[in-house]
Amino acid sequence: MKRKGIHKPTVEDAIEISGIEILHPGGYELTKRTAEFCELKEGMRILDVSSGRGTQAIYYAETFGVDVTGIDISDKMVETATKKTTERGLSEKVRFIKGDSQDLPFKDNTFDVVINECAVGIPDDSQKVLNEMLRVVKQNGAVAIHESVWKKPISGAKKEEISERYGTTPLELTKWVEMLEIAGAVNIISESEKWSEPEMFWNIRKDRKVKNHKSVMSIGEKLTTAFRVLKNYGFDGVKKVFENEKFFFQAVLSGVLGYALFKGVKQTDR
Repeated sequence: MKRKGIHKPTVEDAIEISGIEILHPGGYELTKRTAEFCELKEGMRILDVSSGRGTQAIYYAETFGVDVTGIDISDKMVETATKKTTERGLSEKVRFIKGDSQDLPFKDNTFDVVINECAVGIPDDSQKVLNEMLRVVKQNGAVAIHESVWKKPISGAKKEEISERYGTTPLELTKWVEMLEIAGAVNIISESEKWSEPEMFWNIRKDRKVKNHKSVMSIGEKLTTAFRVLKNYGFDGVKKVFENEKFFFQAVLSGVLGYALFKGVKQTDR
C-alpha cells in the first residue's frame, strides 16, 4: 500500500540497513508452519517472492527438498542470498534473481507453490503483488502469505502513523482475505492468534533466543546500526529510528498490531 514516507527511516529500513539476519515475526516456527500449510514435497517448484537474504528459500530447499526460485527488488539482497546458497552447496536447488513483486517475470502457471513472507504490505500496490502470485502459480497450486493485521479498532490517522513508522501496511484480517479472493484464491484459511502474541514480534533472531523487545539487537549491534543510519540519514534519522521502534512496539504490546498466516488455492478456471 502506498505510503508517504514521512517517518523514514522506518523500522523496516533500519532492519535492512543493520545487515543483521533478522527474521519476520514468528521466526522459523512460522516459516515451518507456512511449509506445512502448503504441503511442500520433494520435487516441487517454489517461488519465494521478496526473498530477502535467502534464509527462507534455503530452509525450504534443505528441509523439504524443493526447488526454489527467489526474487527480490534489491541487488544487495540478491547478491547476499546467492552467496549464501553457493556456500551451502545449493546452487542447483536454489537461485535468486532481481525483480519486482508487482510485475513478476514468469509465465502464467509456472510454480507449484508461491510464498511471500512479510512483504506483501511493503510495495505501493499490495493487490498487484497478490494478483501476480496467483497468476504464476499453477492451477490448484497453493499461495501463502503472512502479514501484519490490525487486532483492535483504531482511527484511520493512527493506522496511517503506525504504517508510516513500520514501513509496511497492516490490514484487517478480513481485508487480506478479500484481496486474496480478488486475486483468484479460493479455500482460504488463516491463523492469527498464536502469531499475534507479542513475543512473536521480538523472537526473530536466527542466531539466538530473544527475551524481550529491548534485546532484539545487542548494544554493539544498535551502535553499528545507528552509525549506518547516521551516514545515510544524519542525526535526525538516528533519532527517528528510535522513535519508530518505540512506537512500533507500543502498538504490539497494546494488542493493536498482530500477525497472521494465510493460504489459498488457485481457482481451476483462472
